[in-house]
Amino acid sequence: MSKRSALSASVAESNPVRVRFDAFDLDEANACLLRNGKAVELAPTPFAVLCALVRRPGSLLAKHALLDEVWGHRFVSDSVLKTAISDLRAVLEDDARHPRFIETVSRRGYRFIATTTSIPASSPASTNISRFRSLQGPSFIGRAEALARLCSAWDSACSGRRMVVWVVGEPGIGKTTLIEHFAAGLGDVACARGQCVEHYGTGEPYLPVLEALAELCRRDSAVPTLLREVAPSWLLQLPWLSTTEERDALRRDLAGVGPERMLRELGEVLDRYTERQPLLLVTEDLHWSDRSTVQLIDYIARRRGSARLMWLASFRLAEVVAQDHPVNPLRHELRLHELGEEIVLDPFSEVEVADYVAAQSPSLARDEALVRALHERTDGVPLFVASVTSDLITRAAQSGEDAAVRAQLANVAVPENLATIIDHYIAKLGNEQRLLLSAAAVCGVEFRVGTISEVLERDAVSVGQTCDELAREQLWLLAPRAGQGSDALEQPYSFRHTLFRQVLYERTPPSARTQLHRKVGVALERERATGLPIAASELAMHFERGREPMNALRCYADAAGTALAQLSPAKCMSFTEHGLNLLNQIPKKPERDALEMTLATLHGVSAAQVLGFGWEAKNAFQRAYALLDNVPGHPMCRLLLHSFGFVLSQRAEYAEALVIAERTEALSAAMNDPILMLAACTVRGHSKMLQGQPRGARTWLERGLALLESLEAPAEQTSLADPQVVVLGLLGIQLLHLGLVEQARARLRQARTRSRSLGQPMARLVAIWCDALFDVRLGNAKRVAALADEMHALVEEYALAQGRAACRWFRGWADARMGEPLEGYRRIREAFEENIQLGMLAGGSENLGYAAEALLLAADPDAAQQQLREALQHVDKHGERVYLPQLFLIEAAIARGRGDSAGAGASVRRAVAEARAQEAPWLELLALVELCEGEDATAEDRRTLAALVDRLPEAIDTAALTKARALLDATKRARKTIS
Repeated sequence: MSKRSALSASVAESNPVRVRFDAFDLDEANACLLRNGKAVELAPTPFAVLCALVRRPGSLLAKHALLDEVWGHRFVSDSVLKTAISDLRAVLEDDARHPRFIETVSRRGYRFIATTTSIPASSPASTNISRFRSLQGPSFIGRAEALARLCSAWDSACSGRRMVVWVVGEPGIGKTTLIEHFAAGLGDVACARGQCVEHYGTGEPYLPVLEALAELCRRDSAVPTLLREVAPSWLLQLPWLSTTEERDALRRDLAGVGPERMLRELGEVLDRYTERQPLLLVTEDLHWSDRSTVQLIDYIARRRGSARLMWLASFRLAEVVAQDHPVNPLRHELRLHELGEEIVLDPFSEVEVADYVAAQSPSLARDEALVRALHERTDGVPLFVASVTSDLITRAAQSGEDAAVRAQLANVAVPENLATIIDHYIAKLGNEQRLLLSAAAVCGVEFRVGTISEVLERDAVSVGQTCDELAREQLWLLAPRAGQGSDALEQPYSFRHTLFRQVLYERTPPSARTQLHRKVGVALERERATGLPIAASELAMHFERGREPMNALRCYADAAGTALAQLSPAKCMSFTEHGLNLLNQIPKKPERDALEMTLATLHGVSAAQVLGFGWEAKNAFQRAYALLDNVPGHPMCRLLLHSFGFVLSQRAEYAEALVIAERTEALSAAMNDPILMLAACTVRGHSKMLQGQPRGARTWLERGLALLESLEAPAEQTSLADPQVVVLGLLGIQLLHLGLVEQARARLRQARTRSRSLGQPMARLVAIWCDALFDVRLGNAKRVAALADEMHALVEEYALAQGRAACRWFRGWADARMGEPLEGYRRIREAFEENIQLGMLAGGSENLGYAAEALLLAADPDAAQQQLREALQHVDKHGERVYLPQLFLIEAAIARGRGDSAGAGASVRRAVAEARAQEAPWLELLALVELCEGEDATAEDRRTLAALVDRLPEAIDTAALTKARALLDATKRARKTIS
């Protein structure tokens, strides 16, 4: 723990929060939140966040400060904090958009805004709660509200009010753990425990009570004497407490005695015993209890007079309800007359699962995705969480790395101890129930009655009735939620626990599973045709496991296309990989080629978005491109050619990109397809821009823009990003190089506006990128910094690999210009290296130029020379001349810094010559301004500058033109002075 978090913990302990706000009372020391005097269930982590906020009402608490105080740096991601805040708002019924209690300060933190008032010191009951809170260490997660209620009930019992408390929940929910923790927290008090056991036929009457009495007799020698005095019928049930002669005498005396006497006797025993000291009587698993025990609880609860007794009992609510056990009506009766209290235990929340994993393995807990997956897989049931976590920790220890374990979580087998428990429940199923559940397990976590009916060839009504029976048992299935629709056959049932479904699935023989998957795939495909929302990926999985590779291939292609359209390129990659791996199972034929081309194209597009423009994307496109002649007129033709050409251009493979563009143009003419022509225009425009041909680039881009404007509705998914945004953005840069500054700004504004209206992350990235290139050329450091930060936020939100480096080198360029040249250089160089790893070589000469400029500003000309040398090598290797005039100006600055004025002048003149060769007036303006600032500038140079200024009316408000005019004015004044 850091010093700050340790200090925060110290402050919390020495000055615990105890305040009232609105209808809530918050007592930190006693781990208690009340609403209108009633306890509110709140997990420990959200509770700690609430205390941290309330401790500083009205003050902004930064995210890092909250993470530090509550988690002690165990978790460092904002998403865990967001989950805790979300849980808090749910409990407080606070609307994030119109908050009454917790206000979000965008990108910074949170503020508690409600008015608070102090409340009086805690009562003795609260002191007990505080003691239990102190016991709630790493080994005991959650259940703060349940412990508080148990404590309150114990305090009532100690004051003379007899208490019956039920702790209820499903198997593995932690009933026994809670009871043991509570009993341990009481310290040295009288506690007697009895356990019900599952029996077949009639069970022994009062079994758990007799077990508890036996334990009490062993712990307290006065109890046998008390039984002799007032409860001889109970003494007879404990034969080891009496001699043979005493038992014979008791049998004679008690002959003909009815059960009512046994009730009265034990009631008297408990009353007398608790006159001396309070007693905690625990009976667990009452769902297996006999009727006599239930009748006894009823009698004790209704008995008149005071008693310092707390009868704490646990049971599985689902079994009590499903079996119509006598405990069920009793719990309702006692609650109705306020003679009993019921504590229902819920599964762990995601935050509580994270807390548990952190206590067992901090390294695993840092992986939020693993914690989230663990919560989903175990449904938050503590027994399942503990078992699977233990298994994961063991695997991590064996493999030596956590990452491998995280990847295996979804497919890891159910731990043996859990599987044994689940097998026990499977054995109780009838044949028809097991057959239905096995088919349902093949369907997935959710399934429809109609699907199972078709797969098993059973009547839908009988299948529905069986599902209803299983749902009422509250062990296997959850019934469809109310309000899901009018046709009950179309609404899904779901497995109550994922692990139960997995064991059922694994217990189904492989041959039967294969047949069931095939049948389920056919049934679901038929349902999908009627309009039911069934994902293509689900069909693909069933056909693959049902050994129908062609159907699986078709569905994977459909699923991949849908994922890409839904802005989920990582999912698209996963589907295409599955599909491409199936190709070896299918003989060569036209349909196979068509599907391969679809999958390879979609794989290339998604790989480019997720991984950048490396070999993964290029190889996928080459694979699809090789099939182009085999499948003429393929629907993916446009997307393939546009994306492949663009990727080659981004890889600085401009010659290859132009070959693709030529073929695209030829196909466009042959097929009369303007979309293909648009692809050719975009690839040519981008390639020529980077080759330093702004006029040629402008021609192709404006031709593409005209095509876009002529199309009423361009086909979807014809490029990696929206083609109009790409064309407008690239055109803006070319217009700037041509000196048409206002036209450039207008095109960039159009690109920005369209990208925002579309909401597509890639389109927004392209628009921001082009804006940044524009402002770099104008020298607007603050604007570039703002754009870099905006790009970084977008990249982080949507995991856009292409923008990870760009946002950093743009930020580095701005940092260098704003007084931090070394930090700027570090950012630029690291981003450049990362971009190389992504295969994105286009613009590398410009990036290296940024690095050289930063080192110049850091007064390190030798290091700057090394970066410049690398940049010029990049130019020579790839023919990338777009930034060459600026590189020559950097070369001049390095020479000038070394005192080589002649070398500096020569480099500046090379910059002028290169700008003219590119027919780029803006770049020529920058070079001529620097030339005319030098002492060796000639009158002809100044006349050339003056003529150029007159040709650039749209650049009138730029710093470069202002500087040029100032130089020319100074020259005129100097001439007048001389004359």
